[in-house]
Amino acid sequence: YSKMFVGGLSWDTTDEGLRKYFSDFGEVEDCTILRDQDGRSRGFAFLTFKEPASVNAVMCREHVLDGKTIDPKRAIPREEHLRNTRYFVGGLSHSTTSDSMRTFFSQYGKVVDCTVMVDRETGRSKGFGFVTFEDASNTEQLVGQANLFLDDKQVRALALITYRVFRAHGIVD
Repeated sequence: YSKMFVGGLSWDTTDEGLRKYFSDFGEVEDCTILRDQDGRSRGFAFLTFKEPASVNAVMCREHVLDGKTIDPKRAIPREEHLRNTRYFVGGLSHSTTSDSMRTFFSQYGKVVDCTVMVDRETGRSKGFGFVTFEDASNTEQLVGQANLFLDDKQVRALALITYRVFRAHGIVD
């Protein structure tokens, strides 16, 4: 798979600058920074290389672009998302990081990705995030459990489909 998610972008990073940076790792077929309706960067992008080996080359080191450490990750194919391995995690402490989340949730299975959502203006946690597991064998241990405590705060995990339904009805942020 040759698609990547690139998070933590500077608001000043351009599509061209991103493409140029990653061209050092292989031929870039597509590169798109996601933008809001006003055209401002949302701080992340999707990038597709011609060869999957380029993704491996990127993953082997840390990256700084436009003065900011960026976070490239192997994108998870859409069909893998459909296996219900991604969970919304609400009630996070403002001190919770992606690393502390990964450590905590590793007791429930192999964690593929952890993301704490942050406010674009302040850089502060919004109090929720997402965790993705390699498989869905952990669903019963996580979803709806009241005994999940991360960084001294009770958190809750919802299957992503449940989260989307709740959000649409204003039950969660």
